[in-house]
Amino acid sequence: MDQVGRPLRVICNDSGLASALEPVLSTLAPGCELLRDPCDCSALPFCRWFAARLGQAGQVQVALAEATEVLERTRHAFKSRELGLLRRRLQALLEELASQSQ
Repeated sequence: MDQVGRPLRVICNDSGLASALEPVLSTLAPGCELLRDPCDCSALPFCRWFAARLGQAGQVQVALAEATEVLERTRHAFKSRELGLLRRRLQALLEELASQSQ
């Protein structure tokens, strides 16, 4: 975290270097986000710069990812079978969209 309390982010699109950086960053800067892809950023849904670059399909994937993360984090607070089924359907859709974009 920086002095204001925002998470530190390191961008590295070289997979070999990113793999080497991961253990070092976890020791030296716990909580630091290592971004290999713009979609890895936890602030992506709030970032206007990335939103402009992602396009409509990318924005839909980010929204689905955010929704599934919220459902996952709150699944113990709301013991709902329907919410669990919805989370799994959204995750499957997100995986399908990701495989189509590659």
